[in-house]
Amino acid sequence: MREKATIKQDRTKSDELSFSISPIPAGKKFRKRKPVVQDWVEAILFAFVVAMIIRNFTFENFLIPSSSMEKTLLVGDYLVANKLKYYFTDPKQGDIVTFRFPKIEEGTPEHESSKNDFITLFHPIYINKKHSFAKFPMTAFNITYYARKNVVKRVIGMPGDTIEVRDKIVYVNGEEFTKGFESYGLADPSPPLSPRIVHEHRMPETFIDQISMNQWYEPYRVNNPADSTAVRKYFNRDWFGPIKVPEGQYFVMGDNRDVSDDSRYWGFLDRKYITGTPWLIFWSKGIEFNKLFDEPHIRWDRIFRQPR
Repeated sequence: MREKATIKQDRTKSDELSFSISPIPAGKKFRKRKPVVQDWVEAILFAFVVAMIIRNFTFENFLIPSSSMEKTLLVGDYLVANKLKYYFTDPKQGDIVTFRFPKIEEGTPEHESSKNDFITLFHPIYINKKHSFAKFPMTAFNITYYARKNVVKRVIGMPGDTIEVRDKIVYVNGEEFTKGFESYGLADPSPPLSPRIVHEHRMPETFIDQISMNQWYEPYRVNNPADSTAVRKYFNRDWFGPIKVPEGQYFVMGDNRDVSDDSRYWGFLDRKYITGTPWLIFWSKGIEFNKLFDEPHIRWDRIFRQPR
């Protein structure tokens, strides 16, 4: 009986010892487990930083919102842009490039009239002192995300080139620059709506339009290579130049020449604003180029196509 009692006591002591907590060694501090909320906040911030690094320096996806590059790029094309290419080389004539829109828009941290309404945390994150919520620039709880919008155009004029447009036809250094990707026509209504009619619109040489009123091109005028006596007083969409592209700048145009807001309207594109080139169309839904009464549909033939 005594042996059984002794064995039972030993087992009880052993069980008590097996569940005992070892004391913290001298010189070491006990670390408390982080709150669940803190874990989530840190994970979200880490994911945000990684996403921003990928987006700003490697690849970026975006949607084509306008018809300025039709028929090469259609409204509703989802693209992946390669942002690494132009870290190692410069654009060439005919390249399609993505870039930050050179024109500074009102109400943004860069505009002279509104820049004092923002406090820079780190680009592209700002504190908006004037608005708690806004659609543009995108603001929520006074935190603003702002970066110049992405634009896609084609390089037409290289540094040192002379550019002219005569009755819609582009000339580079006096020679016609027609490569087959050019398109014309004003769809009514414009994409993404289905057009009921496509207008063939030509401007006479004396026509005054928005380009005529914004004479940014005056310092860059040169003589017409084909006719040194010809002097065009005003430029417009269809009759433009000749002008000479300065060093470090590019003259870019949309493939749909009648609707593109490009270098004719706002000037040369500085090399520093070029961010990449469209690499792949990974999804496409909308209407076909200038197809009357077309209905939006998935454009299977465009998916996984590389823009040229």
